[in-house]
Amino acid sequence: MKYLLSIGSNIGCGMKNLKKAVTMLEERSIFVDECSSVYCSSPVDYLSQADFMNVSVIAETEFSPEDLLKKLKEVENEMGRVKTIEKGPRNIDLDIVFWEHGVHSSKNLTIPHKEASKRLFVIFPTLEIIENSEHFENEKRELQTVLEVEKDRFTGQRIEKLCPFIMENVTYGWKDS
Repeated sequence: MKYLLSIGSNIGCGMKNLKKAVTMLEERSIFVDECSSVYCSSPVDYLSQADFMNVSVIAETEFSPEDLLKKLKEVENEMGRVKTIEKGPRNIDLDIVFWEHGVHSSKNLTIPHKEASKRLFVIFPTLEIIENSEHFENEKRELQTVLEVEKDRFTGQRIEKLCPFIMENVTYGWKDS
């Protein structure tokens, strides 16, 4: 199954944290097919914190949405993420934004991510990565429409494309067992 994940960091070395998270995903049979560029974005909601580094990835795995969420939380925990302030600083943040099968709703997880269309740090890298993808066509149209029609929603949010996200020692794409 294909998922679109958002990965962010604003504590420590952001680029190193992003790369470590992707490596740890691959170690858990969550294989990265594509990565967006790295973006730097201003914080949203809790503003008294450093800017974030963000990427979006298309990942393929056999895990159900709920099992994938558990694996993402494992990575966050192993990387030392501690929630001290809601929406506050974090060394790593892993979110499921979209799923190729559309909608999923449970007590622990909602797909599409409830905040995806309100966050430039999700929209820009996501649109970059799904621009030429055969997956997530409806989601692409929705995000493009949000950017065109609801520009005022993003007042105060800054985002800047920094550089390509290059991973050494990661095999992009689905692995045969």
